[in-house]
Amino acid sequence: MCIYLGKANIVTIDKEANRINYRLRSTFFYRKLKEYNTLSFSAKIDALLPVKQLYIWDDRANWGIGEDAFTYVSNHSNLELIQVFCHPKLIREHSILLAYYRNIAALSQKAVNYLVGINLKKLETDEQNQFPLAEDKAFVLSRLFNEHISLIIDSSIESLTEKELYGILLASTGTQIDGSWRNAIGEEAEKIVQRLLIKEAKELKLLTAFIPRTGTAIELYNSDNLEQQLGNIQSYRGIMLANHTSLLFSKEPDISLLNNQGITVGVIEIKGGTDPAGALERYGAAKKSFEEALRINPEVKTILVASCITTEVNTRIENDSTISTYFNLTEILTEQKLQYKNFIQEVFSLLQLE
Repeated sequence: MCIYLGKANIVTIDKEANRINYRLRSTFFYRKLKEYNTLSFSAKIDALLPVKQLYIWDDRANWGIGEDAFTYVSNHSNLELIQVFCHPKLIREHSILLAYYRNIAALSQKAVNYLVGINLKKLETDEQNQFPLAEDKAFVLSRLFNEHISLIIDSSIESLTEKELYGILLASTGTQIDGSWRNAIGEEAEKIVQRLLIKEAKELKLLTAFIPRTGTAIELYNSDNLEQQLGNIQSYRGIMLANHTSLLFSKEPDISLLNNQGITVGVIEIKGGTDPAGALERYGAAKKSFEEALRINPEVKTILVASCITTEVNTRIENDSTISTYFNLTEILTEQKLQYKNFIQEVFSLLQLE
């Protein structure tokens, strides 16, 4: 059991670890679905259909395509060959589609790396085609994907439909997301608090622009694009507010609050871990970050947002002068009026300072 001990009274929160874990997991799945661009794959394949005749399949046996599966797709009224099978020339021209064929084959990135020793992470996110896919790797990957895809078609007794193909794509993506979730709870806690602050800035009519992580091309706030921007929050370094202040997202601290002179008036550390055994370690990491911020500016306000506050950690926090205030993450996420309101008020009151 994790407990949150308030400064005035003691409140025990049963099952807090599981509650925060599942809440963050839900938002993580949605954010990753956006990040992986899974829903855009169909449109990318459709965009290639006008040139489908430029892909020759004579060497299909060497690419791992079963003859029965090939015949079935060739004769299917609603399926195209490039929609189902991986052509080595196509993935060399459009390496971004490696993720599509990998998911159709129901393989994770980890599985591909294990089976053929090829790490796809960089290639699958290469929207600018900066990293060419080598010829030998293209053939190895095509064969791997096609062998699995052919097996899926054969096991369906040649009844695979376009909808089922899309279902495999989504199911495989979900498995990939679930696998990456196990190591991402802390990161997701940071992202969800960032999104809450951005939405609050919008409600206060303060949100003006997003600061990109790369380059200096500021992205102005547009209400029509806000959901997309929130879905790609990892692409932003922070936000600029109408009163000339800023919020910056980084590591140690997770969030910095800058006044209109560029002075850090507040720092936020977010610790979303739910393992009680690691509570003391998470507290220590936050304290180290706060000490550095205070070394630079002794007047800075330090805010700790954490889940799974154990009795020992709470005692240390109560007596720790480096922590100005702290909030329970579970209570913030459930938007319990007092805790959520107090957290938002604490942050934006600092940003209103002249």
